[in-house]
Parts: sequence; C-alpha cells; structure tokens
Amino acid sequence: MTNDIQTAEKNFLEDPQTLTSGIVRKYLDPQGKASDEELAYFIAQARVQNLNPFTREIYFIKYGNQPAQIVVAQKAFQKKADAHPQYDGMESGIIYEKDGEIQRSEGAFLPKGAEILGAWAVVYRKDRTHPTRAEVTFSEYDNSKIRKEGKINQYGKENKPNTWDEKPAVMIQKVATVTALRNAFPNELGGLYEADELREVKDVTPQVPQESREDVVARKMAQIEQFNREQEANSAVPEMEQESPHEPIQGELLDDNELEF
Repeated sequence: MTNDIQTAEKNFLEDPQTLTSGIVRKYLDPQGKASDEELAYFIAQARVQNLNPFTREIYFIKYGNQPAQIVVAQKAFQKKADAHPQYDGMESGIIYEKDGEIQRSEGAFLPKGAEILGAWAVVYRKDRTHPTRAEVTFSEYDNSKIRKEGKINQYGKENKPNTWDEKPAVMIQKVATVTALRNAFPNELGGLYEADELREVKDVTPQVPQESREDVVARKMAQIEQFNREQEANSAVPEMEQESPHEPIQGELLDDNELEF
C-alpha cells in the first residue's frame, strides 16, 4: 500500500493525467478556498491540455472570494504550437511612437525616447494561405502599479516596481504572442490565457480591523464603566449594606499586559 501511494505521488509530479482533487487541494489550495467545481475545472483543463502545474505550465490562482483563475504559461502555448503538425513558425514585435511617427520593431526593442503603444504577432500555418495576425494595445494590458498609482499608493506605502515597470516591451510582446497563437490554434488553445493577459486581481475578502493597544484599552475601560453603571442601577441594597467595589471584575475585563504604562 505504501509503495502504491509513493508511486501515485511520483506520477502526479510528472503526469497531469494522474491529478486528483485531493492532490490539487493539498499542494495548490492548502487553505481550502476553492470550491469543488473550481478544482474539477482546473483538473479537466490540465488533463485535456496535458499541462503540468508542478512544472509551471498551468497555474491555479485563487484570491479571497474572487472566482478562481486558471492561467497558462507562455511556454505552454509555444509547446502546444510546436507539437502541431501544421505549425510553420511565427514573428512578433512591438509598436511604438517616436518623433510623431508610429513604427514597428521585431522582438522587444524599444528605442530610447520612444513611447510604447502595443505589440504585434504573426503565426504561420502550413494548411492556411493567410497567416494569423494579432495586435494588442499597451494601455489595455499594462499592469504597472507605479504607472497606475504612482510611487506611493493610497495607503501611503511605496509601490515597488514589477515586471511591467521594468520590462514593458517584453511583457506586451508576450501578450501579442499568446493572442496570435490562440487565434491560430483555437482547438488546442481556445479558452486558455496567459497570466499577463489578465489585470491584477485584488483580494476582496473582508478583513477584520486590527485594534491598536490604545483601542483595546479604551474598549475595555468602556466595558468596565458600563458594568459599574449596570451594577449601580440594579442595586436595591441600602448604602450602609453595600460592599466595596468588586475589584476582581475589573481584573477579569482588563488584562495586566494591556495596561503597561
């Protein structure tokens, strides 16, 4: 039995066809945020496309209560195209403006002083008389935090540059490449998206506010005052028979560690 389990674990690392919901839940969704339906869809995609999440060909992304996203690495797009008997190569590059003129370059070369506008790609198939072309607009995909929010975000913290800040030409060329490949091979790549085609998804899970030490002290002092008022209101004992204030009550409501002055 132990050998069977070890063999199964070894197989799923190498063979997407052996993926199960238990394996995906354990390694890709350890916090259990995904629904059974989302896991089933991911497993189906991995098996049908024969893409391995453990070699970073396909990703399962889940933020808070947002719907799960399944994205595919660029190398997986290229792998599927290379394996197709009708694939006959491709070209790609970027589109930019310089000195008032819109120009194109192959690859991700962006001349100094030029403004990047987008990217292009062309895929050739042996069984088609016309190539498949794609052009994408930079502003529609740009996921730079600094360009969107500035160097300081709304919370007063510094935005660190991401890949879209450091390599915008490379990133938009990648988007054009996978778009053209998907259009050229709809049966093999239809419905699959590369991570950089998607805008950043923010975690919208409600967060419980964290109380400061001062907030804790103020809240517990208010509880003590409220308790004392209720005690006075409910007391019908003559003043001479009243006991001294019940000190342990305050000790129960207010921890010593929270009142270190």
